[in-house]
Amino acid sequence: MAKFGENYCWTIKDDPSVCPFIKPGEEHLLGDLERRNREKCIECEELRNDLKKMADEKGNFFQAFQTILDESSKREQTIIRYGRSLEIKEEMFDMLVHLSTSLKLVLDVDEILYKGLVAFTMGSSFGFNRAIALLAGNKKLKGYFAIGPKDQEEALFIWKELTEKNLTVQDLLRFSPHIFSKEKEKFSKILERLEFNLSEELFKNVFKAETILRVSPEDEMPSALRDFYRGTPFWVIPFFSHLKRLLGVILLDNFLTRKEVSSEEMRVMEIFATEISLALERGLTYEELEEKVGTLEEANVKLKEHQELIMKLRAEASIGEMVLQLTHSFKNPVIAIGGLAWVLKKKTTAENTNTKYMDAILEEAVKLEKTLKDFVNFVKTRYLSGKSPLDINKVVELLYQEKRAKGKLQGVNFHLNLANDLPMILGNEYQLYNCIENIVNNSIEAMPEGGELFLETEAQDGFVLVGIKDTGPGISDEVMKNLFQPFFTTKTIGSGLGLYTSKEIIEKMGGNIAVSCEREKGCRVTIMLPISEKGGGYEQDFSGG
Repeated sequence: MAKFGENYCWTIKDDPSVCPFIKPGEEHLLGDLERRNREKCIECEELRNDLKKMADEKGNFFQAFQTILDESSKREQTIIRYGRSLEIKEEMFDMLVHLSTSLKLVLDVDEILYKGLVAFTMGSSFGFNRAIALLAGNKKLKGYFAIGPKDQEEALFIWKELTEKNLTVQDLLRFSPHIFSKEKEKFSKILERLEFNLSEELFKNVFKAETILRVSPEDEMPSALRDFYRGTPFWVIPFFSHLKRLLGVILLDNFLTRKEVSSEEMRVMEIFATEISLALERGLTYEELEEKVGTLEEANVKLKEHQELIMKLRAEASIGEMVLQLTHSFKNPVIAIGGLAWVLKKKTTAENTNTKYMDAILEEAVKLEKTLKDFVNFVKTRYLSGKSPLDINKVVELLYQEKRAKGKLQGVNFHLNLANDLPMILGNEYQLYNCIENIVNNSIEAMPEGGELFLETEAQDGFVLVGIKDTGPGISDEVMKNLFQPFFTTKTIGSGLGLYTSKEIIEKMGGNIAVSCEREKGCRVTIMLPISEKGGGYEQDFSGG
């Protein structure tokens, strides 16, 4: 078809049959021979065949045309490649400018890594299929974030979506916490597996060279990376601070496109890595400062609380000391008044009208002495703070031995049932004894006509239990409501601080106290105290009152 009669197809005008390569809409090339030669004939094999025949028939003059045409084609392809390379470089430069601007004021590590990984995976400049960020800490590298498709189907969907939306560089670099979380969750299982010691040979080589390393499937690598990449080569880019402290690495691969990276592209990647490193160092430093500021603020709050507590304890200790001094000062005169009244009564006959006044003085002196004793116990309860491991059986047995004689005088029979091998509790022996003594005294006083009183101990669910049960008349619901209120009492003699003090003691020891009563059948008081986790030693309690 190249030759029609004496003429060649590339010299004939206005004949649609001479060129089968003219498409609909290109009919104007039929009349414009020069333009048709440039756009259609220069790449046509028919022209080359014609020139070859002419060279064979008419000599080297036409051979030169063929040589010039071939060389022109080669140079055109070179120019096209250079043009494409310039486009890619321009795109890389544009990306670098936008990335640098975008990271300038960012302090959030998530946002920095998101934008950095997007820069390596978007567009046709680098356009890596996947990117994974690992951060350094405690002599390890740990998977932190990843972005990219998991398979070819997802990749096609992503590329199609990006094309349809026609997103700009600024659009793609805009941080989206939702997309960040979604991508991180998508790769969560592999990120959990990507934890390596800095002594791993692969990473040691990267850190030593301080440059990008291409890892081939044949190279030595941790099993987690081999399982993930499955024969796909990948690139490791290290991130260093300005003082050469390792911040982390990015792993890049082209598991779908199988595209290789030129040495020139690797140099540009290093520029990108430097930009990301600067931002990452800034972000990590900010996080560390925030954490330290938070720690300092927390320490400052605790210090302030401790200072306030110390001041409170000092004030309370002063008050406690003053109260104890006052009670001591009152106690001696009260005892003297009571003693003198008793002596006078003994020396006075029953017929003497002053006997009733002496009885009244004695009764009031006993009331004052009892009230003073309750106040002393109350103050000691609040300001005694020493704690140590206690065997509660010893405390209960001591109380039993001291109180059963008093009970017998009133017709109260004591019953003791102590559990074997009870665990230790942590507390103050004086306080605990005082607590149980208050309850036992109440039970004895509740049975003026005699009765039964049971003391027992047992271990249950991490607590040691002390039970005090009497067979007295019980108490009303109204009294039960106010039983542990300070200064509440139903007795003519007493301050109303006994049970309140007992409750304070038990709660300071981390336990609780419960009372259950049944009218005409008696009451049961149950004390629950937590088992000590310490086998011994001594602990000072600064909880105050």
